[in-house]
Amino acid sequence: MKKAEIHRPTVLSIAGFDPSGGAGINADIKTFEAHQVYGFGVCSGLTVQNDVEFHAVHWTSPKLMVQQIDLLFQRFDIAVAKIGLIENLQILQQITQHLKQLNPNIFIIWDPILKASAGFEFHQRIDVVLLQNLCKKTDLITPNLPEFNQLFPNLTPEKAAQEFQCHLLVKGGHQTGKFSTDVLAQVHAPAQHIQQARSPYDKHGTGCVLSAAIAANLSLGFDLFISCIRAQAYVARFIASDVGLLGFHGDGYVV
Repeated sequence: MKKAEIHRPTVLSIAGFDPSGGAGINADIKTFEAHQVYGFGVCSGLTVQNDVEFHAVHWTSPKLMVQQIDLLFQRFDIAVAKIGLIENLQILQQITQHLKQLNPNIFIIWDPILKASAGFEFHQRIDVVLLQNLCKKTDLITPNLPEFNQLFPNLTPEKAAQEFQCHLLVKGGHQTGKFSTDVLAQVHAPAQHIQQARSPYDKHGTGCVLSAAIAANLSLGFDLFISCIRAQAYVARFIASDVGLLGFHGDGYVV
């Protein structure tokens, strides 16, 4: 199959479908478009939710996801992929391995959604050996503080990055105080801190937007640290865009 020409960087989102549009594939595609990169989407699950309630999820089979991924890669050169909601770590490992087979140089971001903001839990037990193997195929993991503590108990971000050989961006949204500080722990570099003034508003889907914005900036050629800084600035504008739980997107929010 002949490769298509797209005169923009391309990014793949593998995530759940949120009918409210605040999180998941919808939020990712909006974020990609605001950054003027072309976004592809593979649905990992259909959710029953709005901005405040999460009732159920109906998972997409791994076979179907792989079929969607294969057809996209036959036509397009995709250098960055962001993975969000996923049924379990076994399927996540299968998908990351497949992506690396299709493009050994692809940069993979995993935004580990372990629990929905409405209280629905997805991953209650973490297999450490499986997580270690998964990290070998994943370039960046973007947990919030509770997710980081569940995935890497008793470790600092720096220690976790070194032991698991994977870059980590530990999000500071669950902190208190006037500022939110994200910690970027890279495998072979000192930890770096990215601070942003805390908004008085809350938003549904901020984790999805942040990881999607990082993916977009990486595809535009920025390095990881600068991509995280630019992504956090975008999320700050997204949060401030409206007083409600659903935010707005726009290229005017890109620094």
